[in-house]
Amino acid sequence: MKAHTPLTQRTGLGQCLSAIMALFIAISSVSGQSPSHPDSKSPLKPNQYLRHQDPWRWDITSQLILNADLIAGRYGNDNDLVYNDERRNQYTTRTWDLPNFEFIYPVVREGGFYWSPNEDIASQLRIDGIRYTPEPEVLQTPDTHAKYAWWRSNQRDEKTQELYFSQVSHIVSADTVFEEERAKQIPWPKDWPEDAARFLTPVVDRVTRPIDPDGANRIEQLVNYWTQDQDPKSIDQVTLTKFLTGKVIEYVKVTRGRTEFVQTIRPSAQNRRLTDLEGNPNVPTAVPTSTYSGFNARSADQIALDPEGSELDLATLLTAVFRQAGVPARTVICFDRTLEDEQDKRITALVEFAMFDPVSDQTLWVPVDPIRLRDSGRRSNNYEQRWLYFGTHDKLHNLVPLAYYFHPPVNYKAYGYPSLYGIKTTPDIGTNISQFLSIDVMNTPVKAEDFRQDP
Repeated sequence: MKAHTPLTQRTGLGQCLSAIMALFIAISSVSGQSPSHPDSKSPLKPNQYLRHQDPWRWDITSQLILNADLIAGRYGNDNDLVYNDERRNQYTTRTWDLPNFEFIYPVVREGGFYWSPNEDIASQLRIDGIRYTPEPEVLQTPDTHAKYAWWRSNQRDEKTQELYFSQVSHIVSADTVFEEERAKQIPWPKDWPEDAARFLTPVVDRVTRPIDPDGANRIEQLVNYWTQDQDPKSIDQVTLTKFLTGKVIEYVKVTRGRTEFVQTIRPSAQNRRLTDLEGNPNVPTAVPTSTYSGFNARSADQIALDPEGSELDLATLLTAVFRQAGVPARTVICFDRTLEDEQDKRITALVEFAMFDPVSDQTLWVPVDPIRLRDSGRRSNNYEQRWLYFGTHDKLHNLVPLAYYFHPPVNYKAYGYPSLYGIKTTPDIGTNISQFLSIDVMNTPVKAEDFRQDP
């Protein structure tokens, strides 16, 4: 990769991050009126079962920082860099060898309540303040075909202590109206079309660790027990999925929050001025205050064996249960704009399951919000009632999709908690690394009347 001129010297990287963020916000605020970003219309063909209304266009800014940890005291490793704060206290930061690395970050295009108004993605990857080319490729992960922006380099020979990533993308979210009684008449397809079939397997999506066979078996046992060993396809798909949703809500005991915030941050972010041993300023990037260190999310096999977890685990297990029952499903991780004062809950997760409408010849992705269903008292004993947040959902225009996986479903790595991105390095850069993820969204409303569809 060829290096460009650094945006600022390392002494100004704290201001650099703020400047970049301000620039992205400025770009986002005008992109809705740009001719290259026209108002979008729902991609659904006319059908009798699912329609969109009240759409909102969102511009999503994601930032990720990976920092080599600072350690109090001085160490003798040649790969270490040593800093002094204003009181001459010494801190050592590890450095990395990155001769070979890959980096990926999710890209979401279209689903049950959202779609891309365009294909534009503004991404950049900086290493120690230096931007690298080429531009990212967009790849699809094996089996699932989920899309990711992807970088690869095998030409770096410098010591590294910080990686900074940013991405601006665009999405439209809309509320849904689901004609549940009509949808019960849709027959199970003989064969699922490819766009749905790819979300039948694997039943368990890997989240940073190998799958436990006992956990995968436990998911099968749960589905068999809940359906009393009958063929799930012996009843209509809507009734089956509602009943299983209630069972998962009952099974998972919510005992922890959804996200983890950065509890300790680098001395530079605490207004300590760091210098090298010769007294020259050398300040690492400041960390944004509303920053996640990751998500309290586990893979479905772990949840099946130990059902005490976070609200995010509801969605993860529900996806696996649907797939086990033969229903294509996927988890949709979202940023929730309805929770302005609850930062710890602004990352949420829904599930979409597929139905195939033979009349309009299209796959319909039906949204299910197990967290809101749980909060509104929905359980398996009232699955025959009409449920708001099952298919019909009046808050989806404020939910901004980010990814289908908390961690990429391939052999990439994160540090501490799953946090959307993944990195591969050769040699491995170790474990003394802190990750900081921030997500910000801005909206541009579009004309609702352009999106309304007749049932």
